[in-house]
Amino acid sequence: MKYLAMKSRQQGAALIIVLLLFAVLVTLAVEVMYRLDHFRTRTANLLSWDQRYQYAIAAETLAIQALIDDLENDRSNNALTDDCVKDRWGVKFPPMPYEQAMLTAAVQDLQGRFNINWLVQVGTNTDLPPEYIRNPDAIAQLEQLLAVILAEPQRASVLALEMADWIDSNNLVDDVDGAEDGEYRDRRTANLPAAHESELRALRSFAVEDASKEGFWSYLTALPVTSKLNVNTASLPVLDAVLSSTVGNAGSQLILQQREEGPIESIGTLLQMAPFSELTPDQRTLLESFLAVNSEHFQVMVDVSTDSGVSRLVTRIHRPDDAETVVFSRQLAPILTALEAPCNTL
Repeated sequence: MKYLAMKSRQQGAALIIVLLLFAVLVTLAVEVMYRLDHFRTRTANLLSWDQRYQYAIAAETLAIQALIDDLENDRSNNALTDDCVKDRWGVKFPPMPYEQAMLTAAVQDLQGRFNINWLVQVGTNTDLPPEYIRNPDAIAQLEQLLAVILAEPQRASVLALEMADWIDSNNLVDDVDGAEDGEYRDRRTANLPAAHESELRALRSFAVEDASKEGFWSYLTALPVTSKLNVNTASLPVLDAVLSSTVGNAGSQLILQQREEGPIESIGTLLQMAPFSELTPDQRTLLESFLAVNSEHFQVMVDVSTDSGVSRLVTRIHRPDDAETVVFSRQLAPILTALEAPCNTL
């Protein structure tokens, strides 16, 4: 009896061990299956993302070629202009099926926008690094533009002055509403021209609500300090801002009237018309060095939609008159709003 009782206990212990081993094996099997499914899903997502990216690159290539063709056509016609009337790139392309995706694209002229790097001028000192000095006229112009496009216009002065302090070379707060390193706890001012207009988000006083007005970012850009404003593609608020200290709204209205008849082909001819003709020679010379009828910097936005997701590629292109066309920026941006309008005609 004692032997049978001991044998019964051993059999019970063995059964428990077997059950434990079985539970461990089942747990391991479930974990392996879970990780395999997770790996498979991740791989599929990466492949889908890469596929959408390649589709976007294909659309970007076509847009670049269209810009190059436009430049060659302008050269052959001896009329280097970029406008929203006759140029083929100045339209929003409708959704187009491409293999397993749906593509939508638009090209924007970045030189039809207000360049926040105009807030500084390059100093005459030849030492390196270059010195960036505040431009009071441009600061006033940005303040006027922000008063139109901000959700809260009363914040325009603060943001314009803080942006000037952000990119000028000195570490001095030049105005009571400015902000330099001492006013930032977790970052330092760049003391360099902005690489992208979104650097406005880094300002001490900038809030998400400031950019809530539709089309806010489509009025602004960040280009080299010496870039010019294309009068053929600039929107009315931008024209009003940059001309505010000279001819004001009267000059903006003249430009809009001229654009209805066709692209403006010469800044010199434009400045001979009233009210520009009433300016002093120095004022006209300054405007002639600042305004242009053609552009070198463009943006291509491509939305790619497939069954597995949606992607947006934002590419910035430099197309100089005398050198090779190159891409200087690519960004995979979240799709939070519709594609920006071409030609900055808002």
